[in-house]
Amino acid sequence: MHWVDDIATKLLARGPSHVIASGTSISGEVHLGNAEDVLIADAIGRAVRQAGGSATLLWIADDVDPLRRTPEQVGEAFAQHLGKPVADLPSPGGDSGGFVPYFVRPFMEDLQHMGVSPQVRSGRQMYRDGTYEPGIVAALQQAPKVAEILERISGSHKGPGWLPFDPICPNCGRITPTEALEVVAGGVRFRCSSGVAGKRRIEGCGYEGVSDLRSGKLTWRAEWAARWWLLGVTCEPFGKEHAAAGGSYDTSKVIVQEVFGYEPPLPVTYEHIQVGGAKMSKSKGNVVTLRHLLAVLPPEVIRYFFFRVRPMRHKEFDITNEVLHLIDEYEHCERLYFGLDAPSPQEDIEDLRRTYVLSQVHEGVPLPTSLVQVTFRQLVTAGQVTPGPWPAVKEVLGRTLDLRNMQDRDEVRAQVKLAAVRGWLARYAPDSMRFSLVEAFIPQLLDPLDAAQRSLLRVLADELTTVSETHWKGEHLHNLVHEATKAAGMSPAAGFGACYQVLLAQGRGPRLGLFLQELGRHFVVTRLQDAAAVL
Repeated sequence: MHWVDDIATKLLARGPSHVIASGTSISGEVHLGNAEDVLIADAIGRAVRQAGGSATLLWIADDVDPLRRTPEQVGEAFAQHLGKPVADLPSPGGDSGGFVPYFVRPFMEDLQHMGVSPQVRSGRQMYRDGTYEPGIVAALQQAPKVAEILERISGSHKGPGWLPFDPICPNCGRITPTEALEVVAGGVRFRCSSGVAGKRRIEGCGYEGVSDLRSGKLTWRAEWAARWWLLGVTCEPFGKEHAAAGGSYDTSKVIVQEVFGYEPPLPVTYEHIQVGGAKMSKSKGNVVTLRHLLAVLPPEVIRYFFFRVRPMRHKEFDITNEVLHLIDEYEHCERLYFGLDAPSPQEDIEDLRRTYVLSQVHEGVPLPTSLVQVTFRQLVTAGQVTPGPWPAVKEVLGRTLDLRNMQDRDEVRAQVKLAAVRGWLARYAPDSMRFSLVEAFIPQLLDPLDAAQRSLLRVLADELTTVSETHWKGEHLHNLVHEATKAAGMSPAAGFGACYQVLLAQGRGPRLGLFLQELGRHFVVTRLQDAAAVL
């Protein structure tokens, strides 16, 4: 059973209807690591629905959290806002939308391209409209109990009179330096004293006053528990740091049981994505966003990246070096689904077929029974042979592939992949994968070639002229060039390099036989004859 279905089975054993939550604190650009929990939550929701249950997907913006550091995208000018709730900050782009929409809006747009459409909830809005108020009242009434749980589970000692509520200072607008002192009529009396935002100490303004229950927030572990209770959450994926012994989940699950009388949600713990051996982090500068990936990968491949292994398995991604490997893996999975590849003894065909289904963007849309697949690597070559639109690329592909049974859906899939290929070539492809066809022959193409290579080109001009259209096939052309190179006493690198030089003005290129087939007999023969005429 696929791990997603295993989780869905456990949920349905609890009941038929579920609320699956995810979310993040908005501290800047929302990256791929932040997307992990909502994508996992989406897959679980799909599995619950496919098994006959109902599931609602929530994504919560923790936007009352204080700004703890200045994001790279905004610079040190935002240091003046450290300690303030991010929901109250101006937009880095200068528009009227504010800090949170500036970063959340593109993330939600990218999720739509991934087939993920959660109900979006704002922490600030839930505090202001009273959604959280029953949880605040209960937590304040049982503050000694919350403190006892924190000490019992996490070893965190709270002093006498501690309250699980952080008011927002109306004088300086900060939440980090405030200290709740006592519950009074109308709310919580507090002092704006001092605190720590990230690694910086924040000095408060000294203001003392009373905060109503809608002008602040519960402390994190009490807030998480209250959220589960108030929103009816039954499942939530989260990073492994929250699952550490005595950590957030261990504490919040006891608070939700003993303070709010609610069963804690089923936890789904995941390992964080590693980039260059390090956890993806804004502070480390190794951030990759969904938008970065959607520019170079079809959305199905991104979904596949998350669902191919169990959540706690190691996940390493390098957008520069891993794209080809990942898409090769996905395309093999696709061929397995359609019966075009045979599984190896180590492969679980049913698990891989299920992974492929979960990777598809559109939920509930029946998959076709047949497939004409154009691979990413084939498009890397064909898309550079011609810089034109899809019909021109399709014509090039048709010289090496049988596309007669291609359906509209196959063409749509190929066009999405072609856009990703061109994005990858423009941004991240190594130089060894890039080339540009020299459209018209110029004698200077021959300058880097030695006498033996020039002689080989004359031989090939004669031999390839005799190859008919019927025999103009990649394997045959490869063998012909190889044998001519061998007969000339040259290394394959030198012989094949002479062909690449006269076609691409560089010494390396794609697999030569198939490349010559894609270029077409007329183009190749004409080019070699033009070269031979000046040798």
